[in-house]
Parts: sequence; C-alpha cells; structure tokens
Amino acid sequence: MEAYNKSILEYQDVRDAVDYAREEASEKSFRDGGNQKSVEIARKCFQKRMSLEEIAELTGLSAEQLEKLKT
Repeated sequence: MEAYNKSILEYQDVRDAVDYAREEASEKSFRDGGNQKSVEIARKCFQKRMSLEEIAELTGLSAEQLEKLKT
C-alpha cells in the first residue's frame, strides 16, 4: 500500500509539472526573458525524468538546446 501511495504522489508531481509547463507556454511571454523561464521548466521536467520529446513540446526548446541543458 505504501508503494502505491508513493507512486500516486509521483504521478501527481509529474502531472503538476506538465500542467505548469503548459500554462507557462500558453502565455507566450517568451520574448523578454522567456527563454530563461523555458530553461527553468525544462530543468524541472528533467528532474521528473520526462522524455526529451515531451520537454521540447512543453517548452518550445529544441532537442539540441535540451541536450546541452541535460549535461
């Protein structure tokens, strides 16, 4: 039961990160300083072990940019 509860919490964390990233991306405030926000979101997504494709879709960053951030 403890493992199940832990997996539910982890799922909710990932879902919250995705929801947050989508909200930020939809605001289209990436002109001035927006790229920095995308980088912050990408780093959070990496912590949640999301795939490069998902992170690229959510942040608008290219795969090459994400590879550089990952290292």
